[in-house]
Amino acid sequence: MRQDGAVDQHCGGVVTGHPAEEAVRKFWRNKNDQFSARAVPINRRNPGGPIVKVVVDELIRGGVEPSSIHTEAQLQMPGSYHGSSQRWDILVSDDGFPIAAIEITTQTGGAFRQNLRNRMNDILAQSANVARAYEHPTVRAFRPALGQVFLLEEADQSTTARQRQNLRDSEPISVLDELTAFFRRLHRDGQYDAVWYLTARNSPDAVVGEPDPELGLTAFVNTMVKRIEEIRDARQRGDLSAADLTELLAQRDDMQFGREIAEREDIAGVVAGISSVDTGRAAVDLDVIQRRRQILAELRQLVLDPATTELEIQKLIGKRYWIFGGQYIGVLEKRDIISLDEHDIPLICADRSIHVIELKRPKNKLVRKHRNHQIVSNDVHEAVAQCMNYLRGFDELGASHQTYYHNELGLDYDLRRAKGTVIIGHPELTASDEVTREQVEQTIRSYNAHLSRVQVITFADLVDSAERALAFEAEEHSER
Repeated sequence: MRQDGAVDQHCGGVVTGHPAEEAVRKFWRNKNDQFSARAVPINRRNPGGPIVKVVVDELIRGGVEPSSIHTEAQLQMPGSYHGSSQRWDILVSDDGFPIAAIEITTQTGGAFRQNLRNRMNDILAQSANVARAYEHPTVRAFRPALGQVFLLEEADQSTTARQRQNLRDSEPISVLDELTAFFRRLHRDGQYDAVWYLTARNSPDAVVGEPDPELGLTAFVNTMVKRIEEIRDARQRGDLSAADLTELLAQRDDMQFGREIAEREDIAGVVAGISSVDTGRAAVDLDVIQRRRQILAELRQLVLDPATTELEIQKLIGKRYWIFGGQYIGVLEKRDIISLDEHDIPLICADRSIHVIELKRPKNKLVRKHRNHQIVSNDVHEAVAQCMNYLRGFDELGASHQTYYHNELGLDYDLRRAKGTVIIGHPELTASDEVTREQVEQTIRSYNAHLSRVQVITFADLVDSAERALAFEAEEHSER
């Protein structure tokens, strides 16, 4: 029974007169118009916009005040795994106190089986991150009601039973049924308070399907509304403000916490997440600086060894994008994001554009004499040409790849006009009686002055720059 008294009629999973029917049709129109000649404004960050409105309307019909419902909102969770703000499609909050968080996910467009694990992992990661923040008994009762809304396109690839990858001995199963089992487990295990799982064909007269009434809209709204009321009651009994909750979330064994997260790759997010607590931040700062010094010492030793390969350097750097400077926010998981090429370290800039790092051996020759002057070596020329070819690939294919990855994988990166850096050689391994380190550095600097979107640096430049930045952080910390 819906809150408005209407009764949903289930016919083999299809719901006649479903409240989301028109929203789903509008969603398909908006999505299909992205590939037409018509200029239709699309909210690319939230392709499920019409579905968001359905959820909001149903929550209001269930008794949730409109003033407490926010869309495209950030939820700060000190104590979570990455600590930084997390964006939710729908957030219910009272005076900054989070009550409920709902994410809208869609899987459309074809490569269902290939993208299935990514979608599942993302959904699991969200619930795990929230659970980590609210795991302590003092805040467990205030964990926001978590909701997941998932729209699957009904197509032959998603509804036909097939053998699962790496599970050849198992029974064939369709993507639709595999997701049904997945969401049942999530719901029954308490990973999410409520799940609304709906399916529909990409058609102007699309009809909404709900494979499991337990995962239907009615059950979703009723559960979310009930959980919202419970959290509000608990907050009222505890007379807890949003500031009180933030402090409780951040209270834990701070020194141990600092030692644990110093090993993590996403240090910047963790530090941001507990910055409101002085003792916690001090512990993290000390451990992070210490750990990063060890990593840079290992890197310096590695690049001074003439036998070191590009692969060994790449393995040590891994996802430690902080080595390259503060303008980067991560490393692309997909190193072959442009067809025909595989990039050593594709960095993600703060504006979501890409900066390609091309690694060469530290022992590679940097300069050679030409008449009465020094010029860069053939190794440098070839590495720069390779990097320029990568950038040409981004220029020619970036726009189409960007749209494709957004629609199929949910990746939102700007793949146009990428930049590149070649890291090659070490002056101490190149300098000799005929050429000094100063001459090597001057030759590289002169060469860079005539380049545009590619720069050349040595491994000495890389390590020195990272160590200077780390020394600055240590100095700032000591002055607090």
